[in-house]
Amino acid sequence: MPAPEVRLLVVDDDEKNRLLLRDLLEAQRYQVVEAADGHRALRLAREARPHSILLDVMMPDLDGFEVCRRIKADPVTAAVPVLLVTALTDRAERLAGIEAGANDFLSKPIDTQDVLLRVRNAVHAKCLFDQVQAQVEQLQRLEALRDDLTHMIVHDMRSPLTTIRGCLELFRHRAGPRLEGKETPLLDRAYQATGILLEMASSVLDVSRLEAGQMPLDRSRYDLATLVTEFLAALGSFPNQCRIAFQPPPCPMTALCDAFVIRRVLFNLVGNAIKFTPAAGEVRIRLESRDDQVQVSVSDTGRGIPEEYHQKIFEKFGQVAAGRGKQPYSTGLGLTFCKLAVEAHGGRIGLESRLGEGSTFWFTLPAADDRLR
Repeated sequence: MPAPEVRLLVVDDDEKNRLLLRDLLEAQRYQVVEAADGHRALRLAREARPHSILLDVMMPDLDGFEVCRRIKADPVTAAVPVLLVTALTDRAERLAGIEAGANDFLSKPIDTQDVLLRVRNAVHAKCLFDQVQAQVEQLQRLEALRDDLTHMIVHDMRSPLTTIRGCLELFRHRAGPRLEGKETPLLDRAYQATGILLEMASSVLDVSRLEAGQMPLDRSRYDLATLVTEFLAALGSFPNQCRIAFQPPPCPMTALCDAFVIRRVLFNLVGNAIKFTPAAGEVRIRLESRDDQVQVSVSDTGRGIPEEYHQKIFEKFGQVAAGRGKQPYSTGLGLTFCKLAVEAHGGRIGLESRLGEGSTFWFTLPAADDRLR
C-alpha cells in the first residue's frame, strides 16, 4: 500500500515522544494520528482504523498493557498490529506484553531504522490480512448468491416434479391392469425416481433451513417401531430387490420427535443402504433403548466405508471412495440432512463400518417413555 494511504496511531502521554515519532513517520509520508491517553487511544483505534498502533507502555490510568488487551479483545480492532514502545527490558514485562496481545516491541530510546522497519512489517501484515478478509467476504457473498440461486431453481423444480409424480401415479392406477408385464416395472421405476428427486429437492431447501435454525419441528411422543413399520409399508419396491429385515421390539420404544422428519431420515439411510447392498444381501433395521435415548440402526451387507471417511461422509455434497476403481459413496445432501435433523432433535448420528463387512448408520433420539414423563 502506498505510504500516504497508511494511517498510524501513536499513543504516548509524553508530547515530546509523540512529536518525535510523528516527525519520523510523516517524513516517510505516513498519515499519523495521536492520542495522549489510553481512553482516547481506544476511541481512535475504532474511528481512525489505523494500519498499526505504536503504543507506549508507561501511561497513567490505563497503561499500555491494558490498552493493548482491550484493542485485541474488540473484534473491530483485534487485527490491528500493536507495537509496544517501552524502556522496560525485564523479561517478565516483555512476557506481559506478549500476553496482552502485542505484535512487536520498540525499545526506548528509539532507533530510527528499527522503528521504520518494524512499522513497515506491521503495516504489510495488516494489508495482507485486509486482502484475505476482503477475499473471504467476496467468497461469502458468492456462496450466498449461489445458495440463493440453487434454492430458487430447486424450489421451482418441485412443482413440475410433483405434477409428473401425480400423473404417473394416476396413470399407474388407471392403466396398470392393461399394461404388459415388462412395462409395469418401467413405470414403477419412473414413479420411484420422481420420489427420489422430490426428496433431493426437499433436502436442499431443508438443509439450509436447519443450518439457519429456521426449520420448526412438530415434536410429539411416537412409537418408533410403529413409525418404522409404517415407513417400510410405504417404501415400495427397489430395483435390486435386496431383503429388508426388521423385527419390532417386544416393548414400545417411544421417542420425542417430529415423525415426518424422522421418516425422511429413514428414507435417506435405508435408501443408501439398499443402493450399496447386492441383490442377495440384506438391510437390517434395529431399535434399541439406551438410557434416556432410543437408537435406530440401519445396517447393510455392502462393501463398507474406510474409517477415515466416517466423518466426511456427513459433510455437504460429501463423496468418499469405497475402493479403487469402484463407485464412490456419494451422499449429496441426504446424510447432511440426516445429521442436522437428528441434532435438531437433540440426538446424535454416526457410522460403524469396515471394508468388506458392510456399514451400520445409527442415530439416537430422546426417549419419551413413561419413566421419563
